[in-house]
Amino acid sequence: MQQAVSLIKSSSTILLTGHLRADGDCLGAQIVLYHALSAMGKEVQIMLPNLPDQRYGFLEQKTPWKIFDGELPEYDLLIACDCNELGRLGGMVPEILKRSQPKMVVDHHIMMTPDTWDAAFHDVEAAASGILAIELAQLLGAESLPLAAYEAAFVALMTDTGWLKYSNSDQRSFDMASYLVARGVDSSRIYDLVYQQLEDGRPLGVAAALQNLQYHADGKIAVAWVTNDLLTAGNGSLDDTDEVLDIIRAVANVEAVALLCERDAGQIKVSFRSKTILDVNKVARRIGGGGHARAAGASFERSVGMPEAVAQTLEVLLDEFATQ
Repeated sequence: MQQAVSLIKSSSTILLTGHLRADGDCLGAQIVLYHALSAMGKEVQIMLPNLPDQRYGFLEQKTPWKIFDGELPEYDLLIACDCNELGRLGGMVPEILKRSQPKMVVDHHIMMTPDTWDAAFHDVEAAASGILAIELAQLLGAESLPLAAYEAAFVALMTDTGWLKYSNSDQRSFDMASYLVARGVDSSRIYDLVYQQLEDGRPLGVAAALQNLQYHADGKIAVAWVTNDLLTAGNGSLDDTDEVLDIIRAVANVEAVALLCERDAGQIKVSFRSKTILDVNKVARRIGGGGHARAAGASFERSVGMPEAVAQTLEVLLDEFATQ
């Protein structure tokens, strides 16, 4: 990790980025580093590979970011946050590979291609990349940050721990939450901004996804799916799948759940959650994705339709579950 610190200190122009369709942790880590590095006198930009999850748009009010439009700005160092492999940067990858400037990563996922990075601030024991961003800022001597940075770190921590209720909510997580609240973060306000600002179509989108819910393996495995046509027919929207996953995982007998959603241009993404037994990171990796033991995901090739994707997902889920 000292290599990452040294690389930052020796750089003057830094580009921050993160995985496709940035979530709370991905954005939060970038925002923390944006303010920390700016305080060090660095020239810093945030550039996202595509539009982030819209529920986190309020974070942009105090921290600017740009969406990749085919061209990258000049930089001495690229830092990818919450991104365990370069491919998760989407359309930015070809342009990044044209550059010789060093690349580093700040992440808490299992590294898929560690040799890609020139340096890494990496810890799979961290509940969120936002925790690592704060810890990196501290190592860099950026002890006093604006409230916007602490709020972003709080969003990162809370969204990746399910508001400190998931199994990754360890003492380090609670200590970080206390640290951030002590610096002015209003937990109730952040919860309202993240979870109480849904558009009218979100409950209808949840209903559409639950229409196709099926149980397998004596109710231990649950699989649901939803297409864009189903969402349109029901006037629903489902930009974030957490609500559906949480509802299904809350069923007493369910150990693991998979939710398949059709995304842009018909590409199907599957999200996995589990309780205590099944390592869904192993499941996701067999489909070309990855993540954590209790939360993971993968995307299918665009040529794969929903029936085939559901069948593949179920086959892998049942196979991995049978080995437990």
